[in-house]
Amino acid sequence: MIAGILRTETAKKHEALESLMFVNEIMNNSLSIANYKTLLTINYIIHQKLENKLANMLDKDLAIELEINSRLKLNALEKDLAYWEIDNLTLPSLDFDLFVPEKNTAEILGALYVLEGATLGGNVIKKHILANPNFKNHEDGLNYYGVYGAELGSKWKIFVTVLNNRVKEEDYERCINSANQTFENLIKLSKQFSWHTQIFSPVY
Repeated sequence: MIAGILRTETAKKHEALESLMFVNEIMNNSLSIANYKTLLTINYIIHQKLENKLANMLDKDLAIELEINSRLKLNALEKDLAYWEIDNLTLPSLDFDLFVPEKNTAEILGALYVLEGATLGGNVIKKHILANPNFKNHEDGLNYYGVYGAELGSKWKIFVTVLNNRVKEEDYERCINSANQTFENLIKLSKQFSWHTQIFSPVY
């Protein structure tokens, strides 16, 4: 089914993105606040530009199946930006053309696969951040990671079930391409931020 194929066919993009997203620093509890702000901002920009568009493109029945309103994460990201005093009006513009899927179920679900998959690791990331001395007493600034809380597993299962049921075999390539292009959005934005390493100064 398409979920397993997507995992295989997007593996290279997934690995490329992880190499840019401070995974080692997160896992060894040494992530800096400056780098955390970068992660938040990357996720905010992508969600701000894609989340509502994707939700609005869904057919009504599919939106209900996905419980899409409960999957919107922009509000959590905005809370985090406010906590860390990041002004979303001063963030840099994209220096690349953002991929936005067409109004096609397979393409929309391919893009959502990437955004939902990013959330899948959120609870583990939040656990490591909370174990990091740099983030002592800063749990109120960690709304995005762990946004689903105890519902994380059930929400992923629902998404995968809908994905497998709704994407027809003849549309697999469209779904895969959309997922890879959405990963590419994140990769390009991460590289853009790596070229501007002083966007966020260290906080002590």
